[in-house]
Amino acid sequence: MFDLRSIVAGIILMLKKYTCINITIYADTTDEDYKSGILALPIIGFVIGFAAFFIAGLKFFYDSFFIGALVLIYFYIITKSVNIKDTYTSLNLLLKSKDDNDQTNGMIGIILISLLYFSLIPLIPSTALIIMPVAGFSNLIILSFIIKGNKDDTSVMKYCEKHHVISAFAISFLFTVIFNYRLVISLALTYMITGIIMSLYEEKIGRITEAFEGFAIETTQVLFLVITYMMCL
Repeated sequence: MFDLRSIVAGIILMLKKYTCINITIYADTTDEDYKSGILALPIIGFVIGFAAFFIAGLKFFYDSFFIGALVLIYFYIITKSVNIKDTYTSLNLLLKSKDDNDQTNGMIGIILISLLYFSLIPLIPSTALIIMPVAGFSNLIILSFIIKGNKDDTSVMKYCEKHHVISAFAISFLFTVIFNYRLVISLALTYMITGIIMSLYEEKIGRITEAFEGFAIETTQVLFLVITYMMCL
């Protein structure tokens, strides 16, 4: 049944979690609100990416690497760096050292990811910036279907159902075909590779946490950029 209140509440919940937009909800939220909001995640990714596309257009007037840095700063501001923080946490958990207080792995990981963003953004087609956040959020939903482990500690994946997966898959490819059909192969390879990796290392990952969701989004986005760059060579 169409529930406008639930849809609006769900969208606000997703905006509060993944962007710097903070809107107060003066009502109790339910699981159904989260389920409604999940359907909007690829659309939210599209809006974030579309703004980045316009910023990237400035490379015709300024140095491309300067604009790349500007786009990267924009992404970190608009998303509150929430996903990069989750990536930092996840890498420290996945790559544990003998010293439990050692945070080196997480620090090296986010530095490498930031450097990849900085170096690849000026070199790829600007339309890839539209698809990149769409791919990140969509793959989070798709991976919820692939990963069979306990997802009770997650904030999004535990609410994902089959129709969410189908919608995320369809919406992401639809946007790709509309804005740059050549990126379809990059998107498909990104989904395939992340799916295979997560299936193989699911046992090592263990219990899926909320931080893992941000890690999944960031790694998907970086992999999409890397594959896109390689396809453009």
